[in-house]
Amino acid sequence: MRILIAFLTMFMLSGCYPLLTEGHYNTVETVPGEIKSLKKSDEQMKEDIRQIKDALGMMKTGMKQQITEKTASVEQLSPETIQVTLQQKMLFKSGSSTISAEGRKLLSHFAEGVRNAPEAARVRVVGHTDANPIGSELRARYTDNWELSAARAAAVARALIWGENINPNRFHIEAGGAIAPVADNNSEEGRAQNRRIELFLENI
Repeated sequence: MRILIAFLTMFMLSGCYPLLTEGHYNTVETVPGEIKSLKKSDEQMKEDIRQIKDALGMMKTGMKQQITEKTASVEQLSPETIQVTLQQKMLFKSGSSTISAEGRKLLSHFAEGVRNAPEAARVRVVGHTDANPIGSELRARYTDNWELSAARAAAVARALIWGENINPNRFHIEAGGAIAPVADNNSEEGRAQNRRIELFLENI
């Protein structure tokens, strides 16, 4: 017992005890700051989710007619991701990669939602075609469905960047070609569904 008391006395006199106390004090001091930071992060996440929900509502309202006619769809894939699917005929005339006036108007509803979403949210544009080889008119400009889908996705991105003044740094473009059909390519109705543009608003 005397040895233990002597050891504790020497330990305290050596200065180690104050050092341990100071370290413990510093740890305690940082905890409130970390909690405050986590709380702020949680509040920001809730605000981002609210903005995505508002963007979803704007897109659904603006595209109400097309959604009813099943030429467009607007879905919330997660609390911070929206997918908008537009059939090709709503954006492009047959044999063209130039967006029509009707298509630009439709994209303006998507853009309205993007402007009200978190600034960090990215826009991913994916072009898709049916499985038929491209016609002679398009073959003069594009090698195959891959190039066609890429050109149409790029055209949509340009319309949103130049026509709707959305920051180009937010965009990512993908060419899906004919590899991801959503319907049977053996029917005209199915091919029409496969010829589409998918737009993803992703706050991830």
